[in-house]
Amino acid sequence: MPDRQIAIPRAPGLWPLSWPMGLTMLRLALLPVFLYVLLADTGAAADEGRRWAVAVFAVMAVTDKLDGYLARKLNQTSKLGAALDPIADKLLIACAVIVLSIPRVAPEGHRIPLPLVFIIYGKDLVVAFGALALLSLVGKVTIDARPLGKLGTFLQLSTVIATLLAPDVARLGERYAVLLTRTLWYATGAVTLASVIDYVFVGTRQLKEARAKKELATDGVPKKTETDD
Repeated sequence: MPDRQIAIPRAPGLWPLSWPMGLTMLRLALLPVFLYVLLADTGAAADEGRRWAVAVFAVMAVTDKLDGYLARKLNQTSKLGAALDPIADKLLIACAVIVLSIPRVAPEGHRIPLPLVFIIYGKDLVVAFGALALLSLVGKVTIDARPLGKLGTFLQLSTVIATLLAPDVARLGERYAVLLTRTLWYATGAVTLASVIDYVFVGTRQLKEARAKKELATDGVPKKTETDD
């Protein structure tokens, strides 16, 4: 029996592993570590697990900013890295927000409210379904990072860290911890909702521009008349 081989072509830009993509992979690898140290310890050991979770989450948040900087500075962009980076960001925030909305896990009195969880998820769903709708209607979609989207991501990361640190801040005064977490909750919710509206406007503009180009191309095609026969 002749040997059978499977040929898998290598797309340009997928490999070799670069520093920015390595940091993205590190962020993905640290996610289960973050969840484990946050969920494993309960009772008297909960504070120790929470502090370790803060440290791991802080490393993940730093790599989120560092990999983009290195990609631009070293000109080390890749298709795989561009695809994995937003996935890692969404997984990081999504898992942290869900876990910290569970009463048993979240610091007492500082559980992330479910409406904020729904707002954060709702924004991602709107962007995802909007992109699919544009892709089906015009065959092309461009999703660029928007200022409100970047601010929303920063606030979401800050909300997670503030929630984890709330018991430590409360030692200075419970009102400080409450003020910190509640301010971030409302700010994160407001900016995320504004980001949704911004993406809807951008998507609508792309749809109108695509249709205008299609109509222009159609109008530019010479129409067949009887004299053409």
